[in-house]
Amino acid sequence: MHRRLRHLAAALLLGGIAALAAAWGAEPEPAAGPRYGDVTWSELAYSAHKFFLSASTTIRVERVPAATATTQMATAPRGEPVPVPAGGAAAITVDTALPFGRDESVTLLFDPATGAALGGRKTIVGRGAYNKLLRYTEGGLFTVRTAPANNREAASPPDAWTQRKAYLVQPAATPPPGVPVADSYALIYLVSAAHLDRQGGASRIFMLADDRFVELSFVAGGLTYHRVDFEERWPDGRRHREGKVLVREVRATARALGGEDNRGADVDLGFLGMRGSLTVFLEVGTDLPVALAGRVEHIGELTVRLDRALLTAPPPVPSP
Repeated sequence: MHRRLRHLAAALLLGGIAALAAAWGAEPEPAAGPRYGDVTWSELAYSAHKFFLSASTTIRVERVPAATATTQMATAPRGEPVPVPAGGAAAITVDTALPFGRDESVTLLFDPATGAALGGRKTIVGRGAYNKLLRYTEGGLFTVRTAPANNREAASPPDAWTQRKAYLVQPAATPPPGVPVADSYALIYLVSAAHLDRQGGASRIFMLADDRFVELSFVAGGLTYHRVDFEERWPDGRRHREGKVLVREVRATARALGGEDNRGADVDLGFLGMRGSLTVFLEVGTDLPVALAGRVEHIGELTVRLDRALLTAPPPVPSP
């Protein structure tokens, strides 16, 4: 007993949490993950045009109670599910119209404070149709995938598709302990919520891409002016914004975990087919992503522009 007290006193003198934990024979606290604030918007609509092709996507976000979130995700019989916050989750819905008659609808549930992905649903209709129910686990992702078994089923709603398989992806190389795993469909929200419009801002996000984890590093660059043409709406008000706005360029680059290869450079970022790296133009003072630029497979460099933003409150009045 006296020896234990001497060890405790030494730990207190050192002033280190790790030393105090060692004195009691406990493991040090895991690395803290990022924390996010609120965003100024509840809906964003974007479009992109190149050659004779065009695509559009709408992003909506809302808060849902914990009980509601649980019913919207797959039940994982394998793996330890990421717990739903007692205060509820954020639900982000991404509806995308792609070229060649292929449409995509995704609803993702995540912890709005940490960005930790919980699960959700992803549906592709048109060429290569499928439906996925998702449930994130500690260190992995459990998926129930259904697809139409024939042409007749393809004309039916996804709940009628019968080609089914369930599987757990659990890569060997994982993020540091205690760091949450995000989902690519929440990237725009998380970049906005991280307030990276400020000088020197940076953020790091881990996510699953196919069968391995990747790290996305976001670094706030310099200021520039970006031309915009979009509509802003808020409760009891609206305005059209056209011209140049002050933005900060935020650059995201991907790195695959657990290998020497460069597979991180070809990560699907879950936004209109962009892969590997992404530049977000955040309006200074509002964190509104007014444009994004990146590389799309078979198309090349593409810029996606904001068409409409639904704000949660009236915008600030400019200083005279």
